[in-house]
Amino acid sequence: MSHNIYALLVGIDEYVNVSPLQGCINDIAAIKEYLEGRVDTDGYQLHLHTLINQNATRQAVIDGFRQHLCQAGSEDVAFFYYAGHGSQEEAPEEFWDIEPDRLNETLVCYDSRSPGSRDLADKELKKLIAEVAKKNPQITIIMDCCHSSSGTRGDIEADTLVRQAPIDRRKRSLDSFIFSNSEERSLAKNTTDWTLPPGKYISLAACRDRETAKEYNVGGQRRGAFSYFLLDTLKKANGSLTYRDLFKRTNALVRSKVASQSPQLEATVLDDLEQPFLGGAIAGRKPYLTVCYHKDREWVIDGGAIHGIPQPYEDETTLLALFPFDSSPERMQELSTAIGEAKVIAVMPSLSQVQISGIESLEPEMTFKAVVTSLPLPPKGVLITGEEAGVKLARAALLVMGSRNQPSLYLTEVTSPENAEFKLLARNGQYLITRPPDDRPIVAQIQSYTETTALQAIERLEHITRWTNIAELSSPATSSIQASAVQMVISQEGQEVKDATINLQYQQQNGRWKGPTFKLKLKNTSNQELFCSLLDLTDRYAVSLELLETGGVWLKPGEEAWALGGENIYPTVRDKLWKQGITESQDILKLIVSTAEFDATLLRQNELDLPHFPEREPGRGRGTLNRLMKRVQCRELRSAPEEEEYDDWITSQINITTVRPKSEDCQ
Repeated sequence: MSHNIYALLVGIDEYVNVSPLQGCINDIAAIKEYLEGRVDTDGYQLHLHTLINQNATRQAVIDGFRQHLCQAGSEDVAFFYYAGHGSQEEAPEEFWDIEPDRLNETLVCYDSRSPGSRDLADKELKKLIAEVAKKNPQITIIMDCCHSSSGTRGDIEADTLVRQAPIDRRKRSLDSFIFSNSEERSLAKNTTDWTLPPGKYISLAACRDRETAKEYNVGGQRRGAFSYFLLDTLKKANGSLTYRDLFKRTNALVRSKVASQSPQLEATVLDDLEQPFLGGAIAGRKPYLTVCYHKDREWVIDGGAIHGIPQPYEDETTLLALFPFDSSPERMQELSTAIGEAKVIAVMPSLSQVQISGIESLEPEMTFKAVVTSLPLPPKGVLITGEEAGVKLARAALLVMGSRNQPSLYLTEVTSPENAEFKLLARNGQYLITRPPDDRPIVAQIQSYTETTALQAIERLEHITRWTNIAELSSPATSSIQASAVQMVISQEGQEVKDATINLQYQQQNGRWKGPTFKLKLKNTSNQELFCSLLDLTDRYAVSLELLETGGVWLKPGEEAWALGGENIYPTVRDKLWKQGITESQDILKLIVSTAEFDATLLRQNELDLPHFPEREPGRGRGTLNRLMKRVQCRELRSAPEEEEYDDWITSQINITTVRPKSEDCQ
């Protein structure tokens, strides 16, 4: 029996009487393209209703719920995706008992701030969700917008686009809401016991209530940071992820790339977080791509942007090994038996154009199987600006950081903030490394302008870039390893912690702060032996492999391995930092699972504040993991033999925040 997905997609860049945004329409276009290309058409029928800019009025959004999403039945999925401004409004007196700040959280529709119209209040949204829930579909709500109080707005730099409109101070009466007459009467009689209508749903939000949702530049295109990394996670997954796993990677990437933005995951029934995204409607991919002749594009593979194939960047692109179409999966694990190679030269939504080499006579009727052997690791853009003396030296240093005094493999200079990942600012006789939207340093400043300090600044930028490459490392599009093949199980005091993001708190005992502890184990739930490496990426740009002895371990089917041999793990906020007022530390636990053993110790790097003098890299490798490892630490290593360079691998990760409260009572 075919199931239905009813999707309501709302994106608003242009508003009446509200400052415009730039990335919301792009977010909606991207999620629409993904759904159209990845929903399993054998078992699901997709029904899209899209509201953009002037079409996304308050009434149109309400009608979208009642006329479109309410069609979803018990075997269907109802999906609401909103990208636009979030805000707050003055709450009617009837809500003051349940809103201590006397403010409702709201979504800002196109015409919300025009005379006679209003925002869509959180209570109205919950009522609409309850109406959709009457037929018991799976309901998923994703919102890339701000829900912050007005106090956070002053912390945002003027040139940073945030999805937060000013508070609507217009008085609003209860009868302006979409409640029924009976609900209004109930409110008027008893506000203390009044509750919103029930509705079962899963919600992913861009940030906490007190934070702002940022826009993010991707190759010159504005996107919501949350939307971009959420969709990036979906595209790179082979088939459906659970809501919990989808959130884990999205959350870790947003936190590692954007300041003061912490995505949130909620469910009215916590067990629903283990369900697959959109009820399992996303089609899994076979563990290979098909290469065939296309009348307009010549040779293509049946994988494109919606399947996670990245765009080429100069000489960095996706490489594939080609095999006869009747090849078995076992044969395609042996790179030495490949009959040719293809490299991606153009990526389209559902196809990618490739250039084939190694096969002497190509005929249009030929078809091949292909597996990804290497993914691009393009350099990150850095904007170098400020005082001329410092800028000149930094540019010179950037040109001699690579092998044989060639330009850096990690960084390339760009001229606009829109194309920059980092900014190197020369100001007041010192170098500051910042994110493009602001001038707040992300690492310690470097004093004075000399050839040595300029090289040090570029070395620090390379260090951060290597850390970022590891944080962003994702499963190849054609991996045959299931996303859940090896599970990370975290427990405290014998109880498994299933939260998608883990917050650990110091506790005060006898006038002193006692740090939290946890245990972690890996469990192979697949039917094949797999090699596992567990990395700890700290918020000081260190990469540690101390959790597993020798940096990696083979696990047979059903086998388990404990981090630190089953001993407690102690996350800390160190005294030195804590005394400076830093009360939180963040760790990304990154699991890499592979069919081939690799030397994970090559990924290790020290904290950024410690001295670091990287050696030069003699050349580019081919396999993605091998190239990444050579780029990270041991650049002097030679390329491995070709037959050892292809491996099948996947990644997963968990974000851990450790909080040590600041108190004058602690010792």
